[in-house]
Amino acid sequence: MDSTAHINTDLVSFGYSESTYVMTDYALHCHNFYEVFYFLSGDADYLVEGVNYQPTPGSVLLLSPHAFHGVRVNSTAPYRRYSLHFHPDLLLPERRDFLLRAFPQTGENAGQPIYFKHTEQFHLLSYLESLESCSRKSNEFQAQMLPICVEALLMQIADMSDSCNAFSKQSDTPQTQLSSILFYLNQHLKDPVTLDEISDHFFISKHHLNKVFKKATGTTVIDYLLRKRIAYAQMLLFNGCHAKEAAANSGFLDYSSFYRSYVRILGHPPGADRGVLAKPNDNVIGNVTVHG
Repeated sequence: MDSTAHINTDLVSFGYSESTYVMTDYALHCHNFYEVFYFLSGDADYLVEGVNYQPTPGSVLLLSPHAFHGVRVNSTAPYRRYSLHFHPDLLLPERRDFLLRAFPQTGENAGQPIYFKHTEQFHLLSYLESLESCSRKSNEFQAQMLPICVEALLMQIADMSDSCNAFSKQSDTPQTQLSSILFYLNQHLKDPVTLDEISDHFFISKHHLNKVFKKATGTTVIDYLLRKRIAYAQMLLFNGCHAKEAAANSGFLDYSSFYRSYVRILGHPPGADRGVLAKPNDNVIGNVTVHG
């Protein structure tokens, strides 16, 4: 396990990391990439769309694009993990749906497990070590082997997902109500919904709505919507959409508020992301900091 072995391209980021830094709050965010986390050791927990996961050695967490999530490291015990972030365009179109079958899609498979414990029997570590080995190869070799290595790992994850039923999730909030709220927000992501409309829809006060929501997700309803909309707008920009069109199609009523929010959340203006996935070999993942 080599902390210097990293891969960063337009479509994929991979690496092994180790840290003893304690985080008292979740680093909450969402973005446009699929993510695989394989945990080796440490005292940390993940918050994913209001559900808390406490990873153990040999466990795996799968995240779909736009999943609102964050990690919190609770002690100085070495926190060690492999992480893979990838865009679906990395995968061959004819195999893409099958390879992504373990990842819940928006509005579908709401109860599908994303966390798997005791996965050693599926030998995922050997596939991750193949990716680590790939990172040390020449750029020419890496370009040919990287999609193959990622697809091999995802094939094994699909098999694991089909075979495993054991997973854990914990939350202090009743999941039936929270799941309904989250589903509603994601279904109306592009609509100019207000807190009043949401509270009326679920027959609860705005105060109680925000209290329940923040306790479960770590943020407010409005901040959740804002970050989801920015992530969706960034995806549109990646694919060549004009900034004003991306703003309108992601639920923003005026461009100035979109621009300010985009810069505040992502740290750069919208124009920097336009068409970035079409740029060859610039060795960045769409100007996005992908972390978890």
